Amino acid sequence: MVVDSETGRPVAVHDRTSRVASDPKGAREQVLAMLGPEVITDTAEPQHDPSARLARLIDLRDVRCAGPDCGSTRNHRDHHEPYLDGPTAAWNLGLLSQRCHAAKHHGWTLERHPDGSTTCTSPLGRTYDRPSPHTRPPKVARDAEPPPRRPPLKGTTPRWVTAAEPTPAVPPDGDAEAGPTPGPPDEPPF
Repeated sequence: MVVDSETGRPVAVHDRTSRVASDPKGAREQVLAMLGPEVITDTAEPQHDPSARLARLIDLRDVRCAGPDCGSTRNHRDHHEPYLDGPTAAWNLGLLSQRCHAAKHHGWTLERHPDGSTTCTSPLGRTYDRPSPHTRPPKVARDAEPPPRRPPLKGTTPRWVTAAEPTPAVPPDGDAEAGPTPGPPDEPPF
């Protein structure tokens, strides 16, 4: 995914994967190469429904409905300008819930801003601002050292790691009658 460095808003999605270098220096060079400037073209598609790549970009970029006070995550990919007048392109598509999509066809207008925020205007002229769903990325110098690694959690064992079977206790010298010590209690059934 390619993200705008000023706003943190996704602007493109890559369909290819690449192997990560095995050494830390090579991995750092790969990350720096990915952070370099890239030319992104916003080309129009000839069909009404967006391709899978464009649909994924719209879903990642907008996250939720752009309507006022609507946080729906079940949305239509709506053409800002109707399909025959406006192309199927990233700048002309956005997520709207069924309710907000119907309101758009009944006089509400929606203005998308470059940072991802939106302004909705009702038929009576009242405006509603919606902030961007993305936060600005922090400013980091390209030659800065990476942050230190987090220390591992102590005293907890993840559920997917199976503990070794307890070894039977060795009886002390002269006490051959001692039986095995009980192991840990069984895991609860839930």
